[in-house]
Amino acid sequence: MGIHSFKKIISRVLNTDGSVSVNDPEIIKAFTDNSDFPYLVSFSRTGSHWLRMIMELYFEKPALARAFYFKDATDFTCYHRHDMELELRRENVIYLYRNPVETVYSQLCYYKESPDDQERRQYWTNLYARHLAKWLVHEDFTRKKTVITYEGMKSNMHREIEKICRHFGKDFDPANLDSVQTQVSKDELKKKTKHDQQVVNLTDAYRNEREVFKKQYGNLIIDELYMTEPTLEKLFHRAKQ
Repeated sequence: MGIHSFKKIISRVLNTDGSVSVNDPEIIKAFTDNSDFPYLVSFSRTGSHWLRMIMELYFEKPALARAFYFKDATDFTCYHRHDMELELRRENVIYLYRNPVETVYSQLCYYKESPDDQERRQYWTNLYARHLAKWLVHEDFTRKKTVITYEGMKSNMHREIEKICRHFGKDFDPANLDSVQTQVSKDELKKKTKHDQQVVNLTDAYRNEREVFKKQYGNLIIDELYMTEPTLEKLFHRAKQ
């Protein structure tokens, strides 16, 4: 059965937050068998929900395998994967990453692990170091790759989405993005991810505790990052606290 036939019978799972999951492996395979189909790759807790919601409204079609707005879509911008096992190899990739210290803190909080637990801090730091090194330094299998940062999204969303438009071969429409951004506030993001209340943490207590963590452990995490993957030092020298 061809891809267009698949599009007519896409099965969907309605989530508690109102989003729709497309989890049928045959449907996913129909898209991902095409080596040119883009993948969005991001380590967990680095801002992919925010980026996918912006992209979905901007391009008027969702990413596989979750649709937040266009729930009856039969076409998709890309396939989002975390690649936590570090086994993924694709030719066409958008890679999203975030400051390692904030990422490690967010992972610890998400899994309800103590920020003071040295073993768990090192575990997440080492895993993220290998993830970053794979996708930013060592990989030799992509033929088309665009790198996006969470910090770049916060400081200049226009620049980051314009890069994605170039990746997709689309013209960039600043007015369209301005309209989209008014619809995707942090409160909206939290509402759209209420299937997991830990995806977005907006409390002052969380932010204050994260700052304490950064001051106490930021340098240790960056040093551990460099020890695991020395090639990252040139990329994250400014991240040191």
